[in-house]
Amino acid sequence: MIKSIFFDLDRTLLNRDKRIPNSAVTALRRCRENGIKLFVATARPPILDKMLCWGDEEFSLFDGGVYCNGGCIKFDNQMNYTYIPSDVVSYCVSAVEEYDNLNIALQMKNERHAFNHFLDDFAYDIWGIEKADSIKITEACYKQTVKILIYYENMVDITTALPLNLIDDLQRYCNEKANFCLTDSGKIIQISSNQASKFNGVEKIRKHFGFSKSEVAAFGDDMNDFEMLNGYENSVAMDNADARVKAVANFVTKSNDADGIAYALKELLKII
Repeated sequence: MIKSIFFDLDRTLLNRDKRIPNSAVTALRRCRENGIKLFVATARPPILDKMLCWGDEEFSLFDGGVYCNGGCIKFDNQMNYTYIPSDVVSYCVSAVEEYDNLNIALQMKNERHAFNHFLDDFAYDIWGIEKADSIKITEACYKQTVKILIYYENMVDITTALPLNLIDDLQRYCNEKANFCLTDSGKIIQISSNQASKFNGVEKIRKHFGFSKSEVAAFGDDMNDFEMLNGYENSVAMDNADARVKAVANFVTKSNDADGIAYALKELLKII
């Protein structure tokens, strides 16, 4: 019997308009009525009120979440952060400096952000942060970094793939030092502590509530969901997911724009 469900957000629970479809809202409410605990499991920081304009209606659907790819975990009104080693942050910042117009952002404790190049004005609202609160990267940021993002443009309007040499360099350097993940078809590098991942975050919450692995279900679409979906028998990939993610999931549902969440909860997992 499934007692808890974890949902990736972008391209999974959210549709192309970055909203939870009505079909999914209804399905999640039925899950909660059946006593199932619901959590988000996302690369986003826990400022969904600012990033996605969530209010009480959306937040009331969930019991907490795994944020920043596991760098931040929230449940029972507690927030726990896991930091990237400062030498890894320093190396990544230096590596990015070798490439013109390449951006690196450090997401830090209390959802503060530091940049090597500031965003264009329009992008701050989409990131969910205030321009006035954004700071330039300094060494003081290195010890409180929860997640690193490397990207071109403003990330939210990204069209440029990352340099292959940089990808190879950082993947090799991170190795056992940190979790390296290439997402969005090679356009974004996401780095977190090697103690932080969506899977590790789900495991902490699972053990806190005393659920068995068979009582957990997980939904996702991209490579930062790979380990999470590979770790649970009740794993569901979206039809729009990366082929490698589909390969490790036990179920594949319809796409995020075709009521895939509601379909999976009713027809595949059979819990509503």
